[in-house]
Amino acid sequence: MYVPQPDSTQWWRASGRDTRGDDPLLPDWHELLAAFCGHIGDQPEDHPVTRWSRALAELHLQRRRVRSGDVGGIDELRAQLVTFIDEWVSSRALRRGAARAESLGAVVDAMAAAHVRAVHLLRTAENVSDEQVHAAWFLLAQMADGWTDRAAGVVGPRIRRTA
Repeated sequence: MYVPQPDSTQWWRASGRDTRGDDPLLPDWHELLAAFCGHIGDQPEDHPVTRWSRALAELHLQRRRVRSGDVGGIDELRAQLVTFIDEWVSSRALRRGAARAESLGAVVDAMAAAHVRAVHLLRTAENVSDEQVHAAWFLLAQMADGWTDRAAGVVGPRIRRTA
């Protein structure tokens, strides 16, 4: 599986999400869910967070398919992606208030896991109105709403001042 690496260049600006304009620094929850579904995040010009979000969802899918003893490598890749997201955000933005202590990469990872679980339950349930299916999608909706609040706590761009 291809795991997107951090950008060493400014390619991320090609996505049109430049922090100098009115576009937000982070993708919104719609874009994260589209990445989890595999609709976006596979092109080099896509926002780095959506690329890493897509990769996290793919890793959660792989993790669901392997035996429990074989998940170490998958979890290491997930941890790398979480770090990539956190470093990308911290290098480009300032955070407000309580958001400073929070790992946005871990939030994206948890959302990817919740999405994969919700889709799995929807596809495998005998009855789509099953309480487990509803609870899984409700949790994902709560996480998406929480992402909006967390992303609003990130303000950019980080301004580097010289002495």
